[in-house]
Amino acid sequence: MARAELREPFNPLRLPQGYPVALLVSLGVTLLAIPLLPYFDHANTIMLFLLAVVGVAARYGRGPAILVAVLNGLSFNFVFVPPRFAFAFDTLQAILTFIVMLIVGLIVGQLTARFRYQAHIARAREERACHLYEMARELSGAVAVEHVIEISERWVETSLRIKARLLPSDDRDCLLQAIPTRPEPLSVDLAIAQQCFDRNAPIDSSGGNLSGLALWYLPLEAPPHTRGVLVVAPDPRRPSSLGQRQLLDTFTALIAIALERLHFAAVARHTLVKMEAERERNSLLAGLSHDLRTPMAALIGSTEALALELAAGQPSYRDSLTAIREQTMRMALLVDNLLDMAKLQAAGGVRLRKDWQSLEELVGSALRMLEQPLRDHPLQLALGLELPLVNCDAVLIERVLVNLLQNAAKYTPPGTVIGVAARAETDRFTVDVWDEGPGLPVDHQEDLFEKFTRGHPESAMPGLGLGLSICRAIIEAHAGAISAGNRPGGGARFTFTLPLETLPPLEMDDEPDLEPT
Repeated sequence: MARAELREPFNPLRLPQGYPVALLVSLGVTLLAIPLLPYFDHANTIMLFLLAVVGVAARYGRGPAILVAVLNGLSFNFVFVPPRFAFAFDTLQAILTFIVMLIVGLIVGQLTARFRYQAHIARAREERACHLYEMARELSGAVAVEHVIEISERWVETSLRIKARLLPSDDRDCLLQAIPTRPEPLSVDLAIAQQCFDRNAPIDSSGGNLSGLALWYLPLEAPPHTRGVLVVAPDPRRPSSLGQRQLLDTFTALIAIALERLHFAAVARHTLVKMEAERERNSLLAGLSHDLRTPMAALIGSTEALALELAAGQPSYRDSLTAIREQTMRMALLVDNLLDMAKLQAAGGVRLRKDWQSLEELVGSALRMLEQPLRDHPLQLALGLELPLVNCDAVLIERVLVNLLQNAAKYTPPGTVIGVAARAETDRFTVDVWDEGPGLPVDHQEDLFEKFTRGHPESAMPGLGLGLSICRAIIEAHAGAISAGNRPGGGARFTFTLPLETLPPLEMDDEPDLEPT
């Protein structure tokens, strides 16, 4: 298996190189051994021939070693075995000497060639391990996608001696043609690369660029997402081996992990900035709401007192006082929303004071608070005749109804019908607040429940965009859900649900029987 991983590719120019050398080595060792014949016996001479086999096998491999082993056996028989300078295979000793010398030469050549392959494998693996280590070390210090692209393309081209191009993906799962970092960038087909990215599978494309080279499109898969595509152009003069393909797969894994790390680092930075902004915003809201609540309460009280004093003597000021009172109440509601949001964020959640409440009473209380804003809107109530009691925080659910009804009155023209409907289902209690106004923007319905988000950002209507965010926090604290949408007949509809719980049994005190004395 190790030999198959790093087997040398076939090279017709290099193949004959070792065989002429084998011929020259066999001839040279024969000529060297002739003058030594008076001093060496046949056993020592055979050692010289085996040494030549070892040297050729270590330098040129198995094929030339086999050739030099055969030539050395023939040369020894021709020159040193009597009768000299003639092939003598007529005696058993001559045949045995030739066979033993040939077998020993082949075995020594085979073992030497195997050691040569093992050394080659060790050097190649060491080189690849160094490349992987250096590439991983540089990728670990990359702080931008551009750095990952430059490092990846450079190391792939250096290690495998092939051209490479890295195409990262964006947040919409579309490949980006980044600015090339190499002098002669590889031309790729973006459509094929996008297909490889979508399928998350390699694609082998011939003629995929201007030069007509075969291109490999490899997805950069990093759990749980694919982060791009690596395009490489193998050199047709140097066929790739299995080991090179495995090294390329390892490179793609390293690149994918580096891109994934940068993605989550960007997400973490964005989250941290958002948390800091949210913290500063909550501190500002808390300070403003506390500072504004006291003067707003005093202003409302002064307006009410002034209206009572001037109601009998100065009727002409009644409309002005009513307008002042309405605007003051609107400002007071904004301040209440600010303070509620600050409390919700500071406390990390909503503290509920639950009790069994009647929805009719909660709706009636909300309508009384909004008597002035709803005076120009006809109301339709469909609360049913036998609605069960709901276990909830009365103050908070009343705030939800007030915010929803106030939004309906604010964003609909005068004369528009506003309705409240409630129904009890098997395990939940559903309440709808609807209107017959212009409705909600289709692509903006889910964002309405975010803080400081308004249905019409450029509208002249007063407000901070906190009412629906407060409603969602309150409803979710009750283990319910709230949603927004458009009615089929026109207009907007806000729906929230509360869990329907079973009423506890009534506790009745047992009175002792009183007997007359």
